[in-house]
This record gives sequence, C-alpha cells and structure tokens, in this order.
Amino acid sequence: MRITISFDLTPFVHWFKDYDRGKLARDLIAGLTVAAVLVPQSMAYALLAGMPPISGLYASFLPTIFAALFGSSRFLATGPVAMTALLSASVIHDMADPGSEQWVNLMGVLALMVGFIRLTIGLLKLGFIVELISTSVITGFISAGALVITLSQAGHLLGFKITQSTLIYNVIKDIISHIENTNPYTVAIGILSYAIIWLSKKIHPLLPGALIAVIITSIISYFYQLEKLGVAIVGSVPQGLPTLSVPYMDFPTIASLWGGAMVVALFGLVEAVAIAKRLAVQAGDKWDPNQELIGQGIANIVAGLFKGFPVGGSFSRSALNFQLNSKTILSGVISGATVGVTLILLAPAFYYLPKATLSAIVLSAVINLIKPREIVELYKVNKTDGIIAGITFASVFFMDLWVALTLGTVIAFGSFVYKTMYPRLVVLTRNPQSQTFVNAERENLPECPQILYIRPNMPIYFANAEYVYEYILNKVSERKSNKALKFLLLDMEAVNYIDAAGVSTLIRLFDELKKLNITPAMANIACDVYPILERAEFEKHVETDFIFDSKGQSIVELFKRLDHDYCAQKCPYAVFKECYTVKPPGFKPSINL
Repeated sequence: MRITISFDLTPFVHWFKDYDRGKLARDLIAGLTVAAVLVPQSMAYALLAGMPPISGLYASFLPTIFAALFGSSRFLATGPVAMTALLSASVIHDMADPGSEQWVNLMGVLALMVGFIRLTIGLLKLGFIVELISTSVITGFISAGALVITLSQAGHLLGFKITQSTLIYNVIKDIISHIENTNPYTVAIGILSYAIIWLSKKIHPLLPGALIAVIITSIISYFYQLEKLGVAIVGSVPQGLPTLSVPYMDFPTIASLWGGAMVVALFGLVEAVAIAKRLAVQAGDKWDPNQELIGQGIANIVAGLFKGFPVGGSFSRSALNFQLNSKTILSGVISGATVGVTLILLAPAFYYLPKATLSAIVLSAVINLIKPREIVELYKVNKTDGIIAGITFASVFFMDLWVALTLGTVIAFGSFVYKTMYPRLVVLTRNPQSQTFVNAERENLPECPQILYIRPNMPIYFANAEYVYEYILNKVSERKSNKALKFLLLDMEAVNYIDAAGVSTLIRLFDELKKLNITPAMANIACDVYPILERAEFEKHVETDFIFDSKGQSIVELFKRLDHDYCAQKCPYAVFKECYTVKPPGFKPSINL
C-alpha cells in the first residue's frame, strides 16, 4: 500500500467554470431552502447533544461553508446530524453535566479531535478504512440509536426532566417514574408541531414543515405566555456571530476522549461517504472520497474553534439539495451564510420557541429509522450478519452508544477473522470428461495415489497458517497408509497474499514432508506472492524443478517422476490422460466416469 499526502487549497475553483445566472438561481433556491430546514434542525440537534440551542446555529454556520468549499460533493449538506449529536453526547456524558460550561468545552475538544482524525484520513488517502464498519453493525446501530433519540426527547415532549443517558433501560425507567409530572400544554405543543411537520410533507416534500412549526408554536408561545404554564422555552439566545474560542484541553482529557473520538469520526465518515457517493453516482458527478474527508475534517475543526460540536453529512438535507438540483457547492455556502444572517438578525426571535417543538423536529427526523425488521431480514439473508446487527441493537440497552458501536464493529471484524482462520482447502483431481481440475471430495472422483493436489482458497497469514499446516499433514497421514504418495502439489492460484508467518509455516511444512520422503511442489504462484517467498529463500526448501507455472505443466512434469510400475500394476484409476500411456492394453478404470 502506498501512502501519499496531498492538499488542494482551492478544490472549489472548478465548480465555477462556465458559471452563469441559471446556475446561480438554482444554487440560490437550493441554498435558501436547505437553510430553512437547517436552522430549526440544528437547534433541535443541539439539544440532543446536550448543548445550548445557539450552539446548533454556530455548528451550522462556518462548518457548513468550509465543508462545501473543501469537500467534493455539490449535494452533501454538512451540519448537525442526529446520530452524530447523540453519539457525541454518549462519549462525554460521564465527564460533565449537559449544557454546562465544561460540557460545551468538552464538545469543542471532541469536535477538534474528530476533525483532525477525519482530516488525517483524507490527507493520507485512507478513506477505505470506513469500510471496516460493516453494514450489519450500521443497521443495528441506526435502529437502536433512533430508539435512544426518540426516548431522549420524551422529557421535552412530556414537560419534565429525565436522566441524560444513552442507556435505553435507564431512560425508560426514569420516564415511567416521572410520568405523573406530564405537562398537558407541553404535550399539546409537541403534538401540534409534529402534526405540522407531518402534514407539510404530505402537502409537498419541499415545504419546510420544521420552520413552519417553529414560527407557529413561537407565536402561540408568545401570545399565550406558555412559559407561565410550565412549557419550557429556548429563552435568551445570544445575538451575533460566534467568536474564535479555542477550547481548553489537557493530556488526560484527550486520552479519555480518544476512543470515543475515533468512533464518532469513523461513523460520521460512513454516513458522509455513503450519502455523497450515492448522490454523485445518481447525478453522474466525478467524486473524490478523500477530498470529501478533508472537507469533513476541516468542518469539524472549525466547529470546535467556534463553540460548536461534531458535525457530519445529513441525508435528509443532502437529498433536498439533490432534489432541488443545486449546480455547485455554492448552495452549501449559501445555506451556511443564511445561518450567519439568522444569527445576526433573528437570534432574539427564538426566545419564545418551545423546546417541545425542537423535540418534535428531532422525532420527525428519526422515527422512521427504527426498523428492527431490517435486522430480521438481514438474519434471513446471512445469519452471522443478522446476529451481529442484533447484538449491536441489544447492547445499546446496557452500554453507551459509542461503546455499543465499537462492540458491534469488533464482533463483525472478529467473525471475519475467525472465518479466515479456517480457510477452505480443496483436494483437486482431474475430471476425465471435462478435462478440468475439480474438487475431488465434492465430485466423489478418484485421486492419483502418488500425488496429493491441494489448493488453499484464501490468503495464508499468521491467523490461519497453522491450520493450513495441520490440514495438509493430516491429509498426508491419511494418504501415507497406501505407501504410494510421492508428491504434495500445492496450487497457489487463490493465494494472493502471504505474510512472514505464512511463509515460515510453509517452509516448516515442506521440511516436514521431506522427512516423510514426500517431495513438495508448487504451482500458480501469484506475482505478488513470489517475491515474498523469494526473499525468504524458499528455493532452499522446494527445488526449482518443482515450481510450476500452471496446473497442466505441473501434472506433465510430476507424472514423468511417478513410479510407473505402480501405475501399471497397482493403481486402479486413470486420473490423468497420461495414465493410459503406462497402463496395460485394454485397461479399464475401476470407477467408470
């Protein structure tokens, strides 16, 4: 693998080649429409992250602009995202009280760490590592995460405080114990807000239901003084743009956040890369995943420096961008700039906004993500994947979200490694009818008593090398009973990689075979594997005369060295066409093929 570092200071320039008024109009419509969704969503997701609502607007201003400028997709809408917000909260929930100054500072540190991780991955062009989080883990985690988000909003929707935890069991227990404190006015506002959002989607997909709900419920809250009736409102919102503020951090803090930051960074990348790739393919755009990671990294660093929290790519807002057919990344810049204008001119207008409205916005965005049926369907397709998804989902009931995601990833990776520890090794023979080499045991065809022909169907490395060694020696032991076995032919066609442990184990195998008076031979060694064997001086253990380029050549050459008297007098088979050259006249194989 070759690692190179490159950074383009102006990746956005090519978008403005042949730019015209028509494209500007499209970008302007898309940018303003997405901003209408982004403003209320960002405040709602801020509450989800345990942050003041204003922090959501801070995280939607400069981070959105920088992600657009340094990313690769014209459609990917970056900013606060429900899953990333909740995952971030789960990382620091034991370190401070939600909403406190220390919590806000830790969120800034976390955003910086997430940003540097993503930026490093993009600069080193290591975007492929996001594939390490399997689909089964994502399926289980998203359903569980959406359930946690839904339950976490119960307090704001019912009108009482609940424990800030990502453990489903604790949240449910707390809701039940405080259910008698339900505020009917808060419930009514929540239901009204959700109904407005739901109805808006039914009327037209582009209708900004969340913004409409914010306006209507804020007006109701103002005129009916809902705060005096026990309805929690956003309250005073600082007016003006965020100022540069480097969060305080020390080594113990960084050390304690490191594992969680990695999980947040990688999960967010999976979301962003998947969204951007899908939309780029549908639009026929040229897309660079590593440049996208650079953009996501810079966006999070900016969020950390300007009182925000970790951000990512939003599927709903990106899909809206795609639906409106934005022409360039300018639509994202316009969305971010609109949030900036909102901070300067409209921040005080959010004073009377009920928090129940923000919770309804969150609920409307995630309720459809709770799909345990997908886990069942996954199990029907592949039991292992279904079990991994189920474990990831169930673990959220008992552990923090980021730990559950890590556990699912480790189990998925472990199951893969386990399967590679016991690779499929095939004993080959030739089918006289088709003249092709086939699985002797599966086809129930005879093998040459003097040649044991085995093909490993997987790379040989430290985790499975000993299994390969034991398997081959066991097969040799089975065949030695007839005392005719002379050669082990190892077909390396499917072995596209071998590590040092694999090489040393093969050498040990060949030396052991020689002690048993069996000559090792190899065929079809891949061009990537041969230099590794060569550096280990494997020619000292396998004679060069017994290293062949193909199956056919290996059989022709080995047949010349067989005991032809045994072939003629004792062997009841004619496995190879060459066999008939030494068989007596009128010979008929004992097994008629």
